[in-house]
Amino acid sequence: MKKSSVLFFLAVVFMLIVVADLLHWFVITADAANFEQAKQEYLEHYPAAIQNARLITVISILLLTVSGFIFLNTAKITSFRKSASILGMLSALLLIWKIFSLM
Repeated sequence: MKKSSVLFFLAVVFMLIVVADLLHWFVITADAANFEQAKQEYLEHYPAAIQNARLITVISILLLTVSGFIFLNTAKITSFRKSASILGMLSALLLIWKIFSLM
């Protein structure tokens, strides 16, 4: 297996982790009465060492940055050009969203 294929798969996994985290947040906020209750319920699903919303957001930003960089580099390869470009744009959009939510 080529190095670019492995890196592309790794970037997809990183982005799926962030998307799963976002979906997890959406499911919890749909049922919660208020923001603080939703935040507590959201953080309960994480290990005690990272039960900090800001830390989880920073980890998501790092994962999206790495995946975006990998997508940018694999977009230069012919076999991954279209999918890497689309996923790279999605990664950039999610990255902007995460940075905005950190403010």
